Amino acid sequence: MSTIEERIKEIEDEIKRTQYNKATEHHIGLLKAKIARLQMEARAHKGGGHYGFSIPKSGDATVALVGFPNVGKSSLLNVLTNSESEVGSYAFTTLKAIPGVMEYKGAEIQILDLPGIIENASYGAGRGREILSTVRSADLIVIVTDVETGGLDKIVKELYNSGIVVNRRRKNIEIKKTTSGGIRVHKPKNVDIDSEYIRQLMKEFKLVNADVYIREQVNEDDIIEAVQKNYVYIPSIVAVNKIDMNGAFDTSPLTRFGEVFKVSAKNRIGIDELREGIYRSLKLLRVYLRNKAGVVDFDKPLILTDGSTVRDVCRKINRSLIDSFRYAIISGKNRPIGEQRVGIDYPLLDEDIVTIISRN
Repeated sequence: MSTIEERIKEIEDEIKRTQYNKATEHHIGLLKAKIARLQMEARAHKGGGHYGFSIPKSGDATVALVGFPNVGKSSLLNVLTNSESEVGSYAFTTLKAIPGVMEYKGAEIQILDLPGIIENASYGAGRGREILSTVRSADLIVIVTDVETGGLDKIVKELYNSGIVVNRRRKNIEIKKTTSGGIRVHKPKNVDIDSEYIRQLMKEFKLVNADVYIREQVNEDDIIEAVQKNYVYIPSIVAVNKIDMNGAFDTSPLTRFGEVFKVSAKNRIGIDELREGIYRSLKLLRVYLRNKAGVVDFDKPLILTDGSTVRDVCRKINRSLIDSFRYAIISGKNRPIGEQRVGIDYPLLDEDIVTIISRN
């Protein structure tokens, strides 16, 4: 009797042999659903309790360096931060997760050097479950490769098989199980995925009664992920290390995995650009606070994420400020007008200057 992993491999081979076109896309989608269900069975069979390395999150954001062994992740950590991760010219130098802190534009960004990913890491090979479980909690993934290694498709596949989707957002899909009525699909007229196809996908997961609400254009991957509910969606960028060995290396095929940076940890080529790329991809905001004396501390900004409001400033300073809040005064170089008096849910821009006025 074949193992679950062997059955998954057989279906993957069938997908590879099947030419993708209008006539076969539904068949391929159903095969993907079969793989997803088998992966769920494999995880259930091997049990839970697969935890990541014991590294407490610190700083304003966490970045995971992910890649095959021996591509220079440890060297990259050392030049980005002040850490001393062991460096060697042989595979599996890093046998544990090593954290470092990159200070940039007032933000403290935790960077994790993780052991190299190998094939079948998502099924536990090479401590893969520990590695990937740690990656799940990151705010950004830096996929590290070099001018000789390649194979980013395999890295992204292992991430996906462990429930990590890179550079794609969660779609607006809701699935509510019911006790009767079959699979009822609710979607706008402009959403062109076929309702019967959705019902077939549901049946692959042994769902026979459910209301499926689809509120935007989706494909089978989006629906499969919505059924499983265990996926996290994390932005990613790519660092191509050892560029000093081949300055003409063509990075264009790698852009589908995120913005690409050519670097050399050994010769410190492209490191400043990578630092800026990490900071930009995290979408952090710097907010400067004005104290009671009217003085603004531009050396120590409050670090928030894109989409934050005045409420988040209050929450980060002291939660009691939310209850005593009256209004805030905002100004900044990105504001087209001068000072503004705003409410607690007013959205912030990078480098805003904020004064909180409370009732106390």
